[in-house]
Amino acid sequence: MIYTRTRRRPIKRLLDLALVSAGLLACAALLPERAGLSIAQATAPSWSYTGFLNTPRNGHTATLLPNGKVLVAGGNGDGTFLNSAELYDPATGTWSYTGSLNTARRYHTATLLPNGKVLVTGGLGTNGAHSYLTLNTAELYDPATGTWSVTGNLNRSRQFQTATLLPNSKVLVAGGFDTKGINSYLTLNTAELYDPATGTWSGTGSLNVARGLHTATLLPNGKVLVAGGNNTNGINSPLTLNSAELYDPATGRWSATGSLNVARSSYTATLLPNGTVLVTGGNGNGDLLNGAELYDPATETWDGTGNLNTSRDFHTATLLQNSNVLVVGGFRGDYDFGIYSAELYDFATGTWTNADNVDNGGEHTATLLLNGQVLIAGGFNDGSGNSAILYNSGNSSVPNPIDDSQFFIRQQYLDFLNREPDQGGSDYWTSQITECGTNQQCIHDRRIAVSAAFFIEQEFQDTGYFVYRFYKASLGRQPNYAEFTSDRSKVIGGDDLETRKQAFVAEWTQRPGFLQQYPLSMSAEDFVNKLFDTAQLMSSTTERKQEMDALNDNIKTRSQVLRDVVEMQEFETREYNGAFVRMQYFGYLRRDPDTGGESFWLDVLNNRLPQDGSGYRSMVCAFITSTEYQLRFGTVITRSNQDCTP
Repeated sequence: MIYTRTRRRPIKRLLDLALVSAGLLACAALLPERAGLSIAQATAPSWSYTGFLNTPRNGHTATLLPNGKVLVAGGNGDGTFLNSAELYDPATGTWSYTGSLNTARRYHTATLLPNGKVLVTGGLGTNGAHSYLTLNTAELYDPATGTWSVTGNLNRSRQFQTATLLPNSKVLVAGGFDTKGINSYLTLNTAELYDPATGTWSGTGSLNVARGLHTATLLPNGKVLVAGGNNTNGINSPLTLNSAELYDPATGRWSATGSLNVARSSYTATLLPNGTVLVTGGNGNGDLLNGAELYDPATETWDGTGNLNTSRDFHTATLLQNSNVLVVGGFRGDYDFGIYSAELYDFATGTWTNADNVDNGGEHTATLLLNGQVLIAGGFNDGSGNSAILYNSGNSSVPNPIDDSQFFIRQQYLDFLNREPDQGGSDYWTSQITECGTNQQCIHDRRIAVSAAFFIEQEFQDTGYFVYRFYKASLGRQPNYAEFTSDRSKVIGGDDLETRKQAFVAEWTQRPGFLQQYPLSMSAEDFVNKLFDTAQLMSSTTERKQEMDALNDNIKTRSQVLRDVVEMQEFETREYNGAFVRMQYFGYLRRDPDTGGESFWLDVLNNRLPQDGSGYRSMVCAFITSTEYQLRFGTVITRSNQDCTP
């Protein structure tokens, strides 16, 4: 949940929105022109071609970005390991190159972080022609700049590992293979955690069984289920596993759980809406599998479900918006024989039906787009290997995903708290909207109130607003979007919040920009006076004297004095509205504000509406019904600023 008060604090009765002038809706600096309402129609499940990749590739990764585009990176193309990356734009159906990876790689992982960046880890690289090397390098893609930057190296080189984003915003990497020599691999049981705040890796508990080509699934209870895979000391003598284990982020330890009924590797695992995990196909000690099983976290047991119509491995499985699962492509046990068929798993009946043939065989990627379509890209096929196709599930309407209450709540966590929601918090806040039933006015009002709460509540005040105030207090200016998102990721709510705060303050006071204004040669009196003056705390004579004495007597450090200023109630209260307005741009629109729009809304909050919360709700309404916000998640526009009128 939003840590501290959230579950105990009821949603207050919503006051009527006080849009007292047409200017609130006519702020051209903030909002694009109103677009007409539209719902994309589809009558039956279907496949369609879309733009081809610029570079043929297989063994790559595909990541859905917050702006709805898809980032494809690395892989193998015509026998050459690739460092190129491309972006797919669903609005145009075309691909465009973006910045290249620093290291060409295949069989790596790609994980979308809460700050919007993409973490790529490990994989298989090359030292030259026919000389392969397992990688320990990692890098970050920044969608804002379209560039990659190196981050901390893994503690162990690995390929065919898994990477799982945990609720605490760290990334768990587990297992995989490391090269021992030509065509020989060492299976790994080690696991490690990536901390986006520091860009570093730290060891965590080791798997009970070394494995690669396994799966890892984040369960609703916050634990990670790892199952199956291969354990081998030579690529030609694999032992396929049926064992499974659970990682508990709270303890950093692994514990055994129920074993698969059938040992399998290079298969898929999909979390279903009811919390169970569906595994499909794979390879069992050289035998291709068509079986499927369901894992129940409540009982920690596996039960069989309907079999696939076609045995396959190295395929993909995608959970559709209608709760069914689309399985595509794969191999028939040999890289020379791809499978060019697709199947649908019916969540309600546990049965499979064929879903036509496709162009893409094994080692393609499948990505659920915000509009509900599935993008299948690259892979081994009979053609050039750069084909891309779209699957449309045939829902009667494809709304914008941001209209879904659970999706909407998850975005509030990502946009304001910089983390994935915990199950309790997600359930609580979602219920505040869904209890409205079909009452559209109630839904509208609750979405505004709930969204505003993510700024107002204690977790954001102790994290995002905490970071924001350092810019105003010591530098006399607001942060821009790039600065804020970088620093925001260093202070995340949780049990170690105070430790993160202290580390952030200590690092802040060593920054060149800070030392330029507050050199170490400054006397205690000059340091404190300049700090208080920059923060515009002119009336705090007593506090100034206390901080000077504490600094002179070595009772406090410069970092502690700075934090005292940042946390002074007078300063917090004065900066509150400015931070609230700027966070509308940083959170909802993920960009820097335009001057006119920001000034307009600050004037609204400070001067033009009563200080009873109506101004805040008016502003939040305008942002979450804006075309720009809705286009982050899909091409269907279902709301407009006219919804904000009384």
